[in-house]
Amino acid sequence: MEIRDYVQKIRLGEVQKYENVAMIPLFMEIEKVPNFITLEEALKTQKFFIKEVSKSGMVPNLKVVNKLDVPVFIMDGEELKGGRQNRVLNTSILVQKNSEVIIPVSCTEQGRWHYSSETFEEPDYVIPSDIRKHKNEAVFNSLINEGNFESDQGKIWDEIYKYHEKHAVHSNTGALRDVLDKQKGTLEEKIQSFHYIKEQKGIMVFVNGKVDGLDVISLSSAYELLHNKLVESYILRAHSEKGKFKEDYIDKAISFLKEIENAEVLKFKSVSLGWDFRFKGENLVGSVLAYMNKPIHINFFRGYN
Repeated sequence: MEIRDYVQKIRLGEVQKYENVAMIPLFMEIEKVPNFITLEEALKTQKFFIKEVSKSGMVPNLKVVNKLDVPVFIMDGEELKGGRQNRVLNTSILVQKNSEVIIPVSCTEQGRWHYSSETFEEPDYVIPSDIRKHKNEAVFNSLINEGNFESDQGKIWDEIYKYHEKHAVHSNTGALRDVLDKQKGTLEEKIQSFHYIKEQKGIMVFVNGKVDGLDVISLSSAYELLHNKLVESYILRAHSEKGKFKEDYIDKAISFLKEIENAEVLKFKSVSLGWDFRFKGENLVGSVLAYMNKPIHINFFRGYN
């Protein structure tokens, strides 16, 4: 089975709505998915560490040390707090058990370059979905042109600055986290409106009546731990608007999945275990991290034009 064929296995749940945001719970039955745990679970064991590559550090890279007997899933967009500055993963990675690996990251805190901690803390945020999308597009181009997982760091800083302006946040270090922390309390009611459903493995999100994106994680146990963070990521980017939106969400969802099936796909070796499949369509961009011919993380975004 080709990786793109797994999109056909996605099943749609009942639409959940709050103001200008709608989400469809996604389900997928896949046999013999390789076992893994999330970054949050791994860091709690004290046998898994993320730190600077050296004492002096390098902005676009971090070092991962996995002393566990199980692979660890780090999701594209998870923000890592600590080290010389906060970073975000450029791509989803499945870290091999009992291994060390250098991972590609981007800076989400422009004005700090000194240690706040030797290792990075448990991730409590996934960055806003629009910044994830811009980063996904940049990594796609980097893979084609340079063969690596680099982002457009300048673009990320520009997008973070827009969030500071939009939410009237002053940050001494230009940290995206300062915006996220300020909005945390006001988002709680919205987040709870999009509750996790047993055996759920993903969400497809609509903002202002249009598809914004989707995320699917093949192990429901892993998805459950990441659910609220993903919901928050999409809500953070949504702009409140008055008015009613057409409720043809299911038709739009089916159409978006068909577009994914027909999108151009390229295959690249992943940073650690498995393969990184990149997709490009007329108005979508996405990726699938796969291992042992099974999807681990499926992530697609609609363009905003």
